[in-house]
Amino acid sequence: MKNYVQPGNTITLTAPYAVASGDGLLVGSIFGIAAGDAAIGDPIEAALVGVFDITKVGSQVSICIQN
Repeated sequence: MKNYVQPGNTITLTAPYAVASGDGLLVGSIFGIAAGDAAIGDPIEAALVGVFDITKVGSQVSICIQN
């Protein structure tokens, strides 16, 4: 397959806001879990696959992702 780029378990995104390691982040329509800390505009590795235990803030919208 000539157009294969990478497995896609993690990708590098640009942090739209400050995030801490283990936080969920939403960049456009891509949701992932931050692999480290990042300030606004910094590159951040985000996990797209896996099972994570994260806390939902009461004022945030719930997101359900299914593959």
